[in-house]
Amino acid sequence: MQLLTLVLIALLPATSLARSPNHLSRQYHGSKHHNVPRDTKYKLQTKHQGQNFFDDWYFYTENDPTHGNVKYESRENARDLAYVQSDGTAVLKVDNKGHVPPGGKRRSVRITSKETYNSGLFIADFWHLASGPTLWPAFWSGNDWPNNGEIDIVEYVNTGKVNQYTLHTGTGGECKLDPNVSARYRNKDGSQPKSYLGNTLGLQCKSSNGHNAGCAVDDFNGSAGRPFNMAGGGVFVMLWDNTQLTFWRFERNHIPQDIQDGNPDPETWGIPVAYWSDKSCDIAKAFRDHSIIINISICGDWAGAAYNNEHHPTSCSDAVANATNYDSAQIKINHISIYQKA
Repeated sequence: MQLLTLVLIALLPATSLARSPNHLSRQYHGSKHHNVPRDTKYKLQTKHQGQNFFDDWYFYTENDPTHGNVKYESRENARDLAYVQSDGTAVLKVDNKGHVPPGGKRRSVRITSKETYNSGLFIADFWHLASGPTLWPAFWSGNDWPNNGEIDIVEYVNTGKVNQYTLHTGTGGECKLDPNVSARYRNKDGSQPKSYLGNTLGLQCKSSNGHNAGCAVDDFNGSAGRPFNMAGGGVFVMLWDNTQLTFWRFERNHIPQDIQDGNPDPETWGIPVAYWSDKSCDIAKAFRDHSIIINISICGDWAGAAYNNEHHPTSCSDAVANATNYDSAQIKINHISIYQKA
């Protein structure tokens, strides 16, 4: 989750307004698409869920690398910000009670998985995503940015309604987003109308300080923020191997039965929302030894710039003083499950 250029920020409002949930409903519900069964099966490696959810994560307590107005708390100091409800839902949130002066730092949480990965099928079921002015929530993977790459699975800012999938790479391997790469997944009738359904943003994945927008694909309106929450949340999926980085999203009422049964079969899910192929991206070299990371930043390089460009009465850093801005600054997780090829 690194600094995004103003060019990319400028693109976000236009693409968000141009997209609608109806488009998603017509084309994207995975339960409507099927293909012949594949030979490869997936075996559950790790499932983060329930009362022991936070046992397998480190709590990051250093300064925010994206220069946010945020103080990331240790597990001991974040008992009110990172906890599991009685129904087993894991909650990460921003403090919405404490007094913070204008320009100060508000308490929040950033957690990093103890396990690291070089591939896998990652399934994240969220009941609720953080939403509100000044916020920058993210669910992503990375290690030693940008040298070992970064994969942003869920990322948006402020009151955004559109999720963005982004890759950042260093010099470890050439990686570009090719919108014209041959489609890998098929519809029920066997057709391959396009390789992915999302809206293409940047094509060049290589990132460095000052040039770090990455290569990105926008999801549909309603894939983040308040409308995502009002629909009961949903499931984000990333399939990562040496040949692809592929992303699907399923609304609550359209989660494939094979996911619910713990026997996921990506070949039955239809055209994904975002897709990077090894034809244009050296996936094996560009992305290595990743941890999973979940955090909610405040202001900072992207959310702060976007907020200030919206011409609010106060600056983003001053808005941190208003605790009511954070009443919906919560990420609620049903489970995060990681599968590997059997």
